[in-house]
Amino acid sequence: MTRPLAPDGALRRNVSGRLGRLVLTVGVVVAIFAGVLPQIADYGRAWELVRALTWAETALVVAVGALNLVSYAPLWVAAVPGLTWWRALLADQASTAISNTVPVGFAFGVGTTAAMHHSFGFSPAVIARAVALTGVWNNLVKLAMPALALGGLVLVRDPHPGLTVAAVLGSVLLLIAVAALVAGLTHRRAGAVLAAAAQRVATTVARRRNRSGPSDWVERTERFRTDSVQLLRNRWLLMSAAAVVSHVVLFLLLLTCLRTVDGQGAELHWIVVLAVFSVTRLVTMVPITPGALGVAELSYVAGLTAVGVGPGAAAGAVLLFRLLTWFLPIPLGLAAWLLWRRGVGRVGEPVVPVGAAA
Repeated sequence: MTRPLAPDGALRRNVSGRLGRLVLTVGVVVAIFAGVLPQIADYGRAWELVRALTWAETALVVAVGALNLVSYAPLWVAAVPGLTWWRALLADQASTAISNTVPVGFAFGVGTTAAMHHSFGFSPAVIARAVALTGVWNNLVKLAMPALALGGLVLVRDPHPGLTVAAVLGSVLLLIAVAALVAGLTHRRAGAVLAAAAQRVATTVARRRNRSGPSDWVERTERFRTDSVQLLRNRWLLMSAAAVVSHVVLFLLLLTCLRTVDGQGAELHWIVVLAVFSVTRLVTMVPITPGALGVAELSYVAGLTAVGVGPGAAAGAVLLFRLLTWFLPIPLGLAAWLLWRRGVGRVGEPVVPVGAAA
């Protein structure tokens, strides 16, 4: 018989549950936008600089922003044989909108992706494999970028100590992740050991929260390994190229915003901007707020001002960048979700993948 939770136990569950996540999210966002960022830059000045954009500059920013919106779908097409580009775009927009608005939105975004892909005719095994592999490839690029940026930065100026630390951390994590991935995919025994260790850690955490721990991770890992090997043999290069391109386009959008807002970033070498971009992408790997709202803005503005961009120009460029990458996907994703709810993209029969194991 389960004992009733003591009042302090119930309080801990509320604090660590949905209410706690909501309070944490609102607190972090308010603290950053109302407390920290105004100490760095003047919002009024930033808005003036954005309003001063010419029609040509606005058209350029919008064009690159539109390209960014569709740049992640090819990775899904590469990871799910038989998936069409427009269906991938539909699911990506809807899941991004949820991830950007709901506390711990990444989990809900994954659920939305799974539901939509299932309605497109794909099996749960194919969907689970795609979710895992796209996440792995995306994070591998994130971890590699600080080290690459540091290598380029050494050629144009003295690297900032903070970037050096981030690059070293990213490199170490990248090596660990790649080693674990290679071991898990190529060696059955290594995959079983890693899965068992991860399950023990997850079980310990779950028990501390009075929840049952996970099970069957070794068996699931083996199924994932066997299902993924054939796909990766045929598509690892395509997946890698798609992941890199999506990050490059996102960086180009930040660079475009910086170059056009008051021209303050025109003389700043693009490698320096890449360094700031890479560090922020590394910082925001842990989803403290939905879509890294507040955290990303603070990291970008602080990084750009640290390398010589004026506070107003940095804030204006970053807020414009985040308008196109955080806010705009929300209404677009809602539209995509409504279209899907009306039956757009759904199929009646399972899709049989071509050229890869299902």
